[in-house]
Amino acid sequence: MIVAISYHDGDLPLMRRWANHVCQLGLYKEHKLVLVPIRKSTTEGVLEPLKACFGEVIIEPCDHAYGGWPQSCNMAFESVAWLASSTLKQPFLWMEPDAIPLKASWVDDIANAYNAARKPFMGALVEIAGIMPNGVNHMSGVGVYHWDLHRLAPSIFNNEKTAWDIASASNVIHQMHDTKLIQHDWVPTAKWRRDVVTKECVDPLAVIYHPDKLGVLMFDGVIPNDVQGDPAMGAVLVTQKPHETKEPINLYAETRDMILSEYKPIDTIKEVIHYAKTNSKAKKDLIQSLIQEGILTKASCAKFFGKKVRHSVGKRGRPKAGDRTKVPSN
Repeated sequence: MIVAISYHDGDLPLMRRWANHVCQLGLYKEHKLVLVPIRKSTTEGVLEPLKACFGEVIIEPCDHAYGGWPQSCNMAFESVAWLASSTLKQPFLWMEPDAIPLKASWVDDIANAYNAARKPFMGALVEIAGIMPNGVNHMSGVGVYHWDLHRLAPSIFNNEKTAWDIASASNVIHQMHDTKLIQHDWVPTAKWRRDVVTKECVDPLAVIYHPDKLGVLMFDGVIPNDVQGDPAMGAVLVTQKPHETKEPINLYAETRDMILSEYKPIDTIKEVIHYAKTNSKAKKDLIQSLIQEGILTKASCAKFFGKKVRHSVGKRGRPKAGDRTKVPSN
């Protein structure tokens, strides 16, 4: 099985965590991975751990002029589709940085199920017709695709204003196998996803959960989740250590910046506060940043995060004679 994943600079903190998470879950030496950095995004902190756990890693840069969704995503997907159809001649599992593998056997499980289904496409059926405005039932973008897409699903190409998974629904949906191994956990809101992801959200049959924008289900300690160390979703114990770059990358700072760019201001404030309250390292970094920027003083910052602050006598004011404190005469 070929696994393909793309990312841009905004995804980089999550992508680095994804690479280390996958490396920790297990080894996939019988499988290849196609890495698609968009618009010259760096591979530092991404390529090294993936090379350690996959049999081969192919870098397929996607240097297009588009920005944002869905054009940029469509172009990245098409670059892999062209590579598969012209060179690799193998089906591929399309992944995204917020699609979190849950078990060491995730690639094998997907490959075995796809081969057994004997259909060109496999993914989660997203039934939104009549629920979301202009909703179209379609296969989730995170899924397995036959390499001969030009023949099987020509509508998957050349889309500018519509995401490829929705644009190609008429070609794909009647040729797909609906699998429980890939959980596309959408909710009928403007965001299409949950604000908070926990392990309770995961279907016990799933080996991939999508979308988890904060990477909570990686259980890597960067995002608080009450479960650390041993994977909670049936994963085996860690088989190898994540790759360490020459200069350690500050995942806490990167993830903080990612949260700030991902959420609206009020959502950002709530998420960052929750993050700081439940993660001591992040809490310290956040407090220092707030003080350095002059937003809060040390005293007000400590009070804000629930610590008792011992005020000086000067801030309490001059004591009164009635409180049994000796008042010096003037």
